[in-house]
Formats: sequence, structure tokens, C-alpha cells
Amino acid sequence: MFSLLRQITLVTLLVCVFTTSAVAQEWLVARATSQVLYTVDKRNWQPVRPGAAIPDSSWISAGPHGRAVIARGRESIAVHPGTLALIAARGPFGRKTEVVQHKGRLTLDIEKRSRPHTSVQTPFLAAVVKGTFFEVSVTATDATVSVQEGLVQVSSFTGGQQTNVGPGQRATVNDGQRMSVAGAVDAPSIASVAPTAAFVPAVGKASPIGAEEAADRAVSRTSPSSDHASSAANGSKDNAGANGRGNAGRSGNGKGSNGGGNGNGNGNGGGSGNGNGGGNGNSGGSNGNGGGNGNGGGNGNGNGGGGNGNGNGGGNGNGGNGKQ
Repeated sequence: MFSLLRQITLVTLLVCVFTTSAVAQEWLVARATSQVLYTVDKRNWQPVRPGAAIPDSSWISAGPHGRAVIARGRESIAVHPGTLALIAARGPFGRKTEVVQHKGRLTLDIEKRSRPHTSVQTPFLAAVVKGTFFEVSVTATDATVSVQEGLVQVSSFTGGQQTNVGPGQRATVNDGQRMSVAGAVDAPSIASVAPTAAFVPAVGKASPIGAEEAADRAVSRTSPSSDHASSAANGSKDNAGANGRGNAGRSGNGKGSNGGGNGNGNGNGGGSGNGNGGGNGNSGGSNGNGGGNGNGGGNGNGNGGGGNGNGNGGGNGNGGNGKQ
């Protein structure tokens, strides 16, 4: 029994140690000037002070002369003047970091790991890294990723382009979603990928790039086709099923045929009758047969005695001579 309790205690301690080490550390302010603020609700802004912890999912704003450096273990992010960015923990235990950069310039020194664990989302491009030293600059019309160490995967959104940016190289995506690359020695290659939508709007824009197109695609996938829209058949109009109407002075037979559908005819001569798919309608016990046919989606008119018959939408309508 004592041995079992020791094993349970040991397992509990190991779980606690693993959980503690797995949970991401807080970002702490290493340096900051007076023109740097943060907020968690976009309404109440607090000054960024050296030594203070930045809460998860905080927006950081630097004024025209504002600068700050926040650090977490061996990683750091330098915030340059005129920058607005959000820093959030993602994934199990907050092991991944997502930076949403609305504008300005950030310099990131990210710890190298076996899998990508940090991403930067801008209005024009997305950058994913395993570990590197790089800079992201965002203006009102484009975004640029410049790499000093490591490798950064850069993707445009609706442009459907992607490249891997290495040391001494950079990639820029403009507001038209065109990607350009450059390098101190050689430029990285550009590959085609599936287009996506951004979720960060550019400065002065109401919605992110590609958001409207994505909404239109979603609507088109859920809206019924116009070919399958149906309406009620009434009068001499034929929709989906063919309706024919015959009017005779005394009595009439309406006859409708439709490929796969039913035609309805009405005879008015003191009564009315209906015929479905080649059926006859008798009114008042007498029959009137006209000689008009409507074929293949056209209109057929039969005039005999005092009656007219019309068939629309692939149906035949016969209105004819009244017979006693």
C-alpha cells in the first residue's frame, strides 16, 4: 500500500512539473518609453512600464516616438514607433504565439524549435516561423518580411503565392496581393498556393482582404439554384409543371403534357375540368376538343367554336369546339 502511494505521488509531481514547464511564460517588459500603451479590451489603455507583465491577448500601441522591448525567456519582440500589434498565446498550454500586426514595425527574435510555433498575421501577408531573427514592417499599402537568421514562410492571401525567406532575403506583398522578393545574393522562389482571406484589415479599410469574396463563396454554396426554383402554377402561366387553359363557349377540354411533369387544363363553359399529363377535363358533361398544340416549351393555341387554349412550359393546351 505504501509503495502504491509513493507511485501515485511521484506521478502527480511529474504531471505538475510537466504542466508548469509546458505553460508559456508571460511576456515581460524589458524596456519602454512613455509613448507605449497596452489594452486587453481596446477601450482602457495602460502604460507599458519596465518590469511589468503584458497580459495575454493584449494590443500594444507605440506613439510616434514610442519604443518597447518585451521578452519571454530567450525570445524577444521589439516594438518600433507607430506600431499597433496584438500578441496572444495559442494552442495547448499556450505553446504557440500569434502576433497580429495592424501597422508599424516589429523585430522578432524567436527561439528555434522543431516545429513552427510563432506566426505573424498582417493585412497583406502571413509569416510562419520555427525560430529566427526577422523583421515585419506594415504600411497602409503593403507588408514586408526581412530575415537576418533562420527561415520564414511568407504567404499572400487572395494572391495565392508563397515563399520561404532566408537570411539576407525579403518578401513584400502589396494591397493588390502581388508578391515581390529580393535578396542580398539571390532572391527566394515563389510558389502557387490556394488563396485565402486575411482577418486583419489594412489601415483605413473596413474589412480584411478577401473577406467579401469568402462571404460570396459561402452564400453561393448555400443558395438554391435558380433552375430548381419553383412557383405555383396559376392562370395560363406554366412554371415547373405545365398548365393549360381552355375556354369554350359551352364546354371545353384542357389537355396538358409535360416531359416528366403534369399539365393542367381548365374548361369554362358553365363548368371546369382538369387534365393531368394527358388527361381530359370534362365540364358540364360535355366535351370540347380544340386543335391547337403547344410543343417543347412553346405556346399552342387552338381556336374552335368559341374557345381558346394556351399551353406554356412544355405543356399542351387544347380548347375546342363544344360538342353536345
